[in-house]
Amino acid sequence: MDQSPSVSRASAWFAVAVLCLAQIVSTIDRGMLSLVVDPVRADLGISDVQIALLQGFAFAMFYVSVGIPLGFVADAVNRRRLLIGGVLIWSAATMASGIARDFGEMFAARLAIGVGEAVLGPCAVGMIGEMFPENRRGRPMALYVLGSMVAFGIGSAVTGMILEAAPRGAFDGLPLLEGMAAWRIAFILVGSAGIPLALLLITLKDTRPAPMAGAKQGLHLRETLAALRARKAFLLPLYGMVALFACGGAASSNWGAAMLTRLFGASPAQAGQSLGMAQIGWALAGALLASVIVDRIGDRWGVAGKILFAGGTAFATIIACLGFAAPGYESAVAMSAMVMATSALFGTALLSVIADAIPAQSRGVAVALYAFVMTMIGGSLGPLAVAGLAESVFGSPASIGIAMATVGTVTLTASAALAILAARRAGSH
Repeated sequence: MDQSPSVSRASAWFAVAVLCLAQIVSTIDRGMLSLVVDPVRADLGISDVQIALLQGFAFAMFYVSVGIPLGFVADAVNRRRLLIGGVLIWSAATMASGIARDFGEMFAARLAIGVGEAVLGPCAVGMIGEMFPENRRGRPMALYVLGSMVAFGIGSAVTGMILEAAPRGAFDGLPLLEGMAAWRIAFILVGSAGIPLALLLITLKDTRPAPMAGAKQGLHLRETLAALRARKAFLLPLYGMVALFACGGAASSNWGAAMLTRLFGASPAQAGQSLGMAQIGWALAGALLASVIVDRIGDRWGVAGKILFAGGTAFATIIACLGFAAPGYESAVAMSAMVMATSALFGTALLSVIADAIPAQSRGVAVALYAFVMTMIGGSLGPLAVAGLAESVFGSPASIGIAMATVGTVTLTASAALAILAARRAGSH
């Protein structure tokens, strides 16, 4: 059991709430970009494929070069300071997205935004694993995961309101913002939220237990790699199912708003507000269910049960990729937003599995790898596959819904299949 005796129950839950808020702030720009696809395309003069590169590949490039090493760092240094630094870099990069003049500048800004997510995951999961016992991690993990789920909805809703308010002169007279495109204003305002968050993170304490007498605190690359290598038969299908789930989930979350505007004639402001509120509702429902069911599944069926449950949520996520076939706008919104509920369930279950199955001194790297495969393979290839199919195979931007359905069905079915293999190997890791 990794619970730190020096952390009270109230302090532990306060820390989880702050980490949830940090998750919201560091992920909120994802929902924003998916909503303003067409305004960004028009303003920067770029294609759907370039938009897909901004949505996922920029983050993937960051993880290839910096993300995984940061996992090692999170296992060895003061995590509060690492979190504060990551949030401040994220804040500056998000605001830089709002003043980008071309694809190159936007890509560079999105690359730097990845530092927020790359730092947060390894630090947060490690801290939660130390503050709560193994059979009580489901609820705090669900609250933490909820942050990334509601962030999409909040980002969509806030951006929708800004897109609606800007033409009415709501930002006239404000330094820097006056005369800017609405999507640019959204990035600048949201990026500034990182500053008060950094101040709030100062109140947290690093929960890492003190090293035992004679033990050295620091980077332990050889031991970490040995611990992960010893579990490779289990971790390979586990990370495979994560990557494929991310492919299907990104097909829905990154292109859902564009599908609503192109197929159902909604304006970006209308799509943002309706999709955003639906995403928040689904995310809350998913996190609430996850907070109750994940620990119960673990108590009864162990790690294997949690993995199979995650596989089931992956298969159910196919529904979120079929919005193009909905009978009307409202049902298409509800179907597309459903991905937030299934992602909350999937993420809670899988991060709990990592916290349970990986030694405490290696969790930062394990979570960094989780984020890497989710972003590099899933978040990058998923949006690219949808854009590529729509442009090169189906030949029309209006075919985005069919492309979403194709990518989602294939990848999410494969993710569920890998869950069965990972569950079978869970007992022998």
